[in-house]
Amino acid sequence: MTPEEINRLLDETTGSSELTEQNRGKILSMFGGVEEIVGLEHVVSVLNGNNSHGGDSVLRAYIGLEPSGKAHLGWIILADSIRNMLNQGVNVLVFLADWHAWVNDKFDRDMDKISIAGDYMSEVFRVLLGFPDEGDGAGQIRFMRASELMDSGKYWERVLRCSKGMSLSRARRTFSIMGRSEDSSDDDLSAFFYPAMQAADIFELNVDIAFGGMDQRKAHMYMRDVGDRNQWIKATCIHTPMLSGLKGRGGGRMDSFDHKMSKSDPNNAVLLHDTAKKLEKKFRKAFLEPGNSDSPVYEIAKHVIMPSQGELHVQPKPEFGEPSSWSDLDSLISAVNDGTVHPFDAKMAIARGLTEILAPISEHFDEKPELLDAVNKMTGG
Repeated sequence: MTPEEINRLLDETTGSSELTEQNRGKILSMFGGVEEIVGLEHVVSVLNGNNSHGGDSVLRAYIGLEPSGKAHLGWIILADSIRNMLNQGVNVLVFLADWHAWVNDKFDRDMDKISIAGDYMSEVFRVLLGFPDEGDGAGQIRFMRASELMDSGKYWERVLRCSKGMSLSRARRTFSIMGRSEDSSDDDLSAFFYPAMQAADIFELNVDIAFGGMDQRKAHMYMRDVGDRNQWIKATCIHTPMLSGLKGRGGGRMDSFDHKMSKSDPNNAVLLHDTAKKLEKKFRKAFLEPGNSDSPVYEIAKHVIMPSQGELHVQPKPEFGEPSSWSDLDSLISAVNDGTVHPFDAKMAIARGLTEILAPISEHFDEKPELLDAVNKMTGG
């Protein structure tokens, strides 16, 4: 969302007229670049002096992630949202959903492997965020495993309350949050508990903000329905943009692929450990054609390169043109469309930009390879 769109939403939100300019600025900084905000009135209420879900003035945010393998480029977008919230004094919890991964058959339900993947996930986010302060206070980050929360008997009472009144068809409609089709789990009763578990997590953790990619929207809307049904305070929901796989979104010659970037297809995704050579190889095959602005190359420029570096540097071979820099995506698209920039040169510019952005990840795990080595051993790569 643009600042103008967030301001418009604030103007429509009950009580937003009472926001000071300082608090309006906090919200703009906190949620800059997200795709969608649902239930903003709760955050507005806390900034206006009412208690947070934790019973104090500290806003607490949560993202639940299954420990399931190596990190892909979408984690950078999530890290940007985390950083924005930390900078505005929000306490952010990265919830390592180990039992959720078990339900979803990750690592063949081997909890030891899922635990190692959780350690790796925590370390990647620490590196992406520059090792922020950790703890329960304002502006700090914390990591917690679902298995820690589930030790409470009250948690399972909450799961039952969250599942009461949910039809099987409604549960099926949320299976996309697990990367499953609606008809994939008729022989797996545990999958039907997954949405109730995710809703219970949010209420049990007393968080004010639940966030994730747009693929988590159905789960968050289900959580808000549960809150209405039980008269529980609902968290504000923040949804970040989703990156398409490198083959594109579909339609025309791209109609046979799953558009969401996923590490399950390494050739269709950018992994955070990809070398410069591997990135160039992947982007040679990435979908980009003049006259079509729907390209994963442009998505990465918009959501990753330009926010991080400010501009994209195109460096064709001297015989094919002059170097150029682009800070406006629409101008770059126009230049590709009219032949000023060749699609190949635009793709190689993205590959070089990503190499620079991913350098800290590479350096860290070169110096401390144990966790990555363990995940590589488990994933076969």
